[in-house]
Amino acid sequence: MPKKTNQWILLSVLALILILAAIIFIPIEKRIVFIDNREGTLTAFIKAENDAFQINYTHSIHLSEVLEGYKILPDNRIRMVELEYEDFNIGMPSNAGEGETFVEKDGKYLITNMKREVDDFRLFVGDVDAHLFFLADGHQYDLKKTLEQGEILYHQNPARFII
Repeated sequence: MPKKTNQWILLSVLALILILAAIIFIPIEKRIVFIDNREGTLTAFIKAENDAFQINYTHSIHLSEVLEGYKILPDNRIRMVELEYEDFNIGMPSNAGEGETFVEKDGKYLITNMKREVDDFRLFVGDVDAHLFFLADGHQYDLKKTLEQGEILYHQNPARFII
């Protein structure tokens, strides 16, 4: 067999091996990954069957319930899409932003149609004896049972937050 034919066959086999390896090792399922702020280590991860999730918590200052809704964009960035809360106190908006909808319903305030992409996703697991839940795909995960209280979990690059 000519030398050029052997080289072509070798390159073809090598390319096939690389393609198969990429298919095997590229994650098919998306996962929400929690990384410890201080150590940079993986703390927890949750399988994401669709592109939406919520965080439900008790606000540490005014001790009322807050529900934040997020969507994972095609480029794996994270966008806040809705916010539901009970008080206008510290840390809560008093109205909707441009293009957003503000509604008062059943003693709660709801802002929808939000398009706030987050560049720095942080989640503080407070020492306050209050709830902190992650809701996705019809499941509720108690982050206070999974994660260490007093931790700050974040990732500065949301594109790497989801794998």
